[in-house]
Parts: sequence; C-alpha cells; structure tokens
Amino acid sequence: MAMIQFKDVAKSFKDVYAVKGVTCDIEDQEIFGLLGPNGAGKTTLIMTMATVYNPTRGEVVVDGHSASAEPDKVKSLIGISFQDPKYDRILSAREILQWHGKVTGVEKGVREKRIDDVLTKFGLAGEAKKRTWMLSGGTKKKIENAKVFVQRPKIAVFDEPTAYLDVPSRLMVWDMIDELRDGGTTVVLATNMMDEADRMSDRVGIMSRGEMVQVGEPARLKGTLKGRDVIEMKLEAPFPELVGEVKHVEEVKEAHFEGDLLKIALSNGRELLPHMINLVTAKGGKVQSVNLKEPSLEDVFLHYTGTTLT
Repeated sequence: MAMIQFKDVAKSFKDVYAVKGVTCDIEDQEIFGLLGPNGAGKTTLIMTMATVYNPTRGEVVVDGHSASAEPDKVKSLIGISFQDPKYDRILSAREILQWHGKVTGVEKGVREKRIDDVLTKFGLAGEAKKRTWMLSGGTKKKIENAKVFVQRPKIAVFDEPTAYLDVPSRLMVWDMIDELRDGGTTVVLATNMMDEADRMSDRVGIMSRGEMVQVGEPARLKGTLKGRDVIEMKLEAPFPELVGEVKHVEEVKEAHFEGDLLKIALSNGRELLPHMINLVTAKGGKVQSVNLKEPSLEDVFLHYTGTTLT
C-alpha cells in the first residue's frame, strides 16, 4: 500500500522548475532511497511533501491526506533530519531532543527514555549537557539524526544521514534506521552515497534535472544494464581457442584474454557463472581463480542520467 503518492508534482520558483511532473509512490514501511546530485530536485520534492512548499501543479497524498488540503495533518506524520543541523547553537544536545520530542507530541516518560537510549547508542551521554556550538560536525549530525529517532514518526526523512560520520557511527545509523522501519515507519533516504543507497534501500528513485528518471529495486536496476557483468577467469596459461567457444553463448557480449586472464562481458553473470566455468574446463582450460564483477548503482545512475553524483 502506498504511504506517499506524488501525482504529477511540479514546483517552480518564478520561471524555473525545480521539480517537473514527478509521479511516484512510496510504499508503507519501505526504505526509499532518493538519489540525485545537488540541484536535481530532491530537497524541493521532500519539502513539497512536508507542506513547506505548495506544488505548482499536481498533488502529494500522505497516508491518504492531501498535503495541500490537510497540511497540519500531514506535518504531524513527518519527521525530518536535515542535511545541515538547524537548531539554536546555545542549547545542549539533551535540550534539543527534549524540545523536539515535546513539540512532536512524545509523552514525557517515553520521551526521556528514548533520549537516554539514543544518546547512549551514539556515545553522547557524556556530552549531553554541552552547548552545541562546542561540538564537532559529526556530533551535531548525530544529534540531528537523534531528533527523528526520539520522535519515531510515521514517515521519517533523512537527508544525507551519515555525512561527517566515521564508519562505526555510519553502521550504527544504518542499524537504527532499519529498526525504525521495522517498528512501522516509512523512510525516505536522500543520499549521494551509492553504498548507502544500495545497502539500505528497498527501492531507489533516481532524480535528474527535476525529473524522476527511474524507480526500482537496486538489484533490478543493475540488472537492466545488459552485458555489463564481467567474469574474470585466471587460467594456468593463456588459451586463445577458448574465446570463440565462449562467444557462442548467447548472453556473452565480448570475450578476450589479458595475459592469462580470460575476461567475459555478459548478461546474467551470476546465473551463468557455473555454466561458463564448466564450458572452459570442458574445453581444457585449467581455472585457478574466478571473479564476478557486476554493475554498481553508480553505473546505473550514470546510464540513466548521463552524469555521476560526484
């Protein structure tokens, strides 16, 4: 069931369209990765969903409620962790989380327990009373994320949630987002980090120049790049005669030797890998090692947008 529906949503600022007719559903309790470079329209689309902007055209429906006709109801369903923390820098981490929990309707007893739990998980219990102007960028980012984990909204939006964080903290945030989703929350994950989108997302939406150019599961999208899988077989010695045999397989697009390494470009490499090994060994090739390289989500992004995120 769709939790969020974008119906031909467009948003312009004066004569410039930041979002151009996006139609897309985000399912209940899924993690939806939103990919796109700066200026692609991701933030504008999110802010339109969150009722900050009214669409120039089209409609956003959140849990059955129109964002334009019922903005207060829609706002009550959403929690946002912004890319850059936005709070009073003279407040402490605990004060920020207490204030956020209070204004989003979290009961006091529940609020205090959640704050303690989140601060402990992030290793911030000892810094909870420090004024935020004294804290590092990574610590401020943890606090920004913590606001949503204390709120536990129906819909959680994380904009670059692991920017500025070290590897252990990134893994912690990923686990906490998974737990949030398992608890009933629908998650929108806006990120420029391909490994994050691939690891976290049930589906991804690729935005470019204000348009949603492709939506799907990461594995399915990578599977649309036909002939992009590469099998590398290291043989005991070069065996040029194998190239012609391998090319007879319908899914194979190209095959050649680089020294004693047989490189085969093909579709459905994971499924065909056992068959290709059997074919090579049956023809007398002595395989020492095998490696399969599949397209990455970055390859998918480049294919559909003609550019990279970096």
